[in-house]
Amino acid sequence: MTWTVTRQSQWPTGDNVVEVSAGGIDYTNPDALVKHYDGEFETFDNPITAAEAAISICKQWRIDHKGKHRPTVGTGATGGMTMPFEPTTFAALRTWAKET
Repeated sequence: MTWTVTRQSQWPTGDNVVEVSAGGIDYTNPDALVKHYDGEFETFDNPITAAEAAISICKQWRIDHKGKHRPTVGTGATGGMTMPFEPTTFAALRTWAKET
């Protein structure tokens, strides 16, 4: 299994989530923001590495972001469809990665 990391501004809520998606780029949600930080649009073979990349991106985005929706992280699998991921904590994302 591989995991791809993207930044998303989810519709219709506007929530900002750094997503760790199961599968390659074809399995990420379609509203990914353009690449701005290292690690975005990269595919990882190791879920721990993917989670740490997502957390690093989220921390940088929080510094740069001045909008209403504070960036968070999330993980999931779209199966090639569109499906917003539930925001989670850094600790929960790290636990998911270790268990995966």
